[in-house]
Amino acid sequence: MHRAQSQRSKAKYLKRRKGSISLINGVSHMSRRAKRRLYCKLQLWMWRKWREKCHFGIFRAKKRFGSSPGLSLKTQKNKRKAYQALNAAKTSVLVSALGCDTGGSEAPRKRQNQDVNTDAAADSYTCEDVTQSRVPGTTPAQRLEVGSPSAQTAGTPGQDQSTVTDTDETISSKKTVSPHTDVSLNALTKDIHEFLDDFYMKYGSLIPLRKNDVLRHLKGKFYTGLSDRKNTVLSEVTRYRAAILQKPVPSFQVVYKKHTLTLDDLLTLADQNWLNDQVMNMYGELIMDSSQQKVHFLNSFFHRQLMTKGYDGVKRWTKQVDLFSKRLLLVPIHLEVHWCLVTADIVQKKICLYDSQGNGLQKVGRNILKYLMTEAKEKKQTAFESGWTVAFDEKVPQQTNENDCGVFVLEYSRCLALTRPLHFSQKDIPKIRKRIYKELCDCKLHEQD
Repeated sequence: MHRAQSQRSKAKYLKRRKGSISLINGVSHMSRRAKRRLYCKLQLWMWRKWREKCHFGIFRAKKRFGSSPGLSLKTQKNKRKAYQALNAAKTSVLVSALGCDTGGSEAPRKRQNQDVNTDAAADSYTCEDVTQSRVPGTTPAQRLEVGSPSAQTAGTPGQDQSTVTDTDETISSKKTVSPHTDVSLNALTKDIHEFLDDFYMKYGSLIPLRKNDVLRHLKGKFYTGLSDRKNTVLSEVTRYRAAILQKPVPSFQVVYKKHTLTLDDLLTLADQNWLNDQVMNMYGELIMDSSQQKVHFLNSFFHRQLMTKGYDGVKRWTKQVDLFSKRLLLVPIHLEVHWCLVTADIVQKKICLYDSQGNGLQKVGRNILKYLMTEAKEKKQTAFESGWTVAFDEKVPQQTNENDCGVFVLEYSRCLALTRPLHFSQKDIPKIRKRIYKELCDCKLHEQD
């Protein structure tokens, strides 16, 4: 009797299992993965119920056999119907909680009545399959990863609610054109911060930072223009810049040959500050190195020393240098509150004055002429003792404020030393300041961009 009752219970279990599979397969908008997860959870819950009912049935059978076998057949049928109704209700609640709209479509109801061999179909896959279904209405280049962040699982009998949070999957929509096309906001923010941290450590501040630096870095890392996230990137950089200003200034300095620049020296390149002698002289050293020593940049203190002590005061400055073997001589001139540049073309024996405010100070040019003639006599370069001319170039870029004369002098020197045209203007000065800052920290001149 016990065996017969167990077989009947098993048959009922298999019938309910077939009905639940029909219900699950009838849901059209769920992915195969979600259906498999739901199927496994239903199987677990129904197996527990069947096992408990078998134990309960054995106990009731023994009790009826030993005492009162008088439970009527009608009462047993009513209890069976009530149990099946409860089972169907719980199944419906579980399916709807997992995202199935059991009441909004006729397809699930029709599929319940179809005689389909779902047991064989269910045995042909497992819950670990990770295939995805194509979402109707989307292009072939797009897929939707379907998974419920609040997926629920069946509980033990006696519980009023059988839902627990399942955080294994999250709903996301991604383009699959390239593995680097779509980048999450967290990954993007993390990479921006890492780039800015490295930039801050390398340059001591964010003064030379340009927005193109960040965008170029992100393009190289993610192989995409990120044009739709440009505002997000710029706002994140702004927040980082505001936060970094609250941190103490690091002990930062740049050492190159005999030159040492502190962060205070480099800060003269920020905004519209006046450049100091340390910045002028180290940048002149970089210009000489970039020209393969065919150009000589005299120290910014040279002219002042020449005016106060004459030739004897600067005679030793060129003890190890043969000026007349160079192609070009660059002499920065500091006139109290203004910088200008005097050049000497050694080949053509021509001295020229470059002034960003248009001041034709011929006296400054004649001072350099007198020095070169004396230097040629001391070094026994008779070919350079005469034949020099002094000119003033009026067609050079001009400044429109009172603060950028030092930057103009450095840009004049760079272009002339590298034989580049003087194609820049006042509007380019902020970008030039940032580039000079980077070049000083990197101890080399960069290609213009």
